[in-house]
Amino acid sequence: MHIRQTFTIISILSAFLFTACSTKNNPTGSSANGDFEVTVGNGTKPEYSWSVGKAFSVSVVRTADPTVIVWGIATPGQSNIASPTLHGVTPQGALPSVQTEITLSSGIEYRVSVTLLDGKTGYTDFKP
Repeated sequence: MHIRQTFTIISILSAFLFTACSTKNNPTGSSANGDFEVTVGNGTKPEYSWSVGKAFSVSVVRTADPTVIVWGIATPGQSNIASPTLHGVTPQGALPSVQTEITLSSGIEYRVSVTLLDGKTGYTDFKP
């Protein structure tokens, strides 16, 4: 199976799992949902931040359709995505997995999930 296909499958399963298990977080864009806190900046191309080291993947879904990733990046088999990372930008060494919404829509609720190589994940719901 191609690396991008494998990542897409893993991302979809991760997004679904953490969406299904969540509760609503605070509306400020900061939450300790999951294993660690993820903070979301302002605007339709926000910055995503976390403090637990480099990530394996970052993915964004619309909370109304949580099984469909609208933007995501990954470093298959390694943890090379540094915090912070900017929505719509694929950092050096990462692969874009899904790039459907390079710019997010104002007023729509999204969830960003940051996953570490060991499977720990933090996530936050937000509206740009």
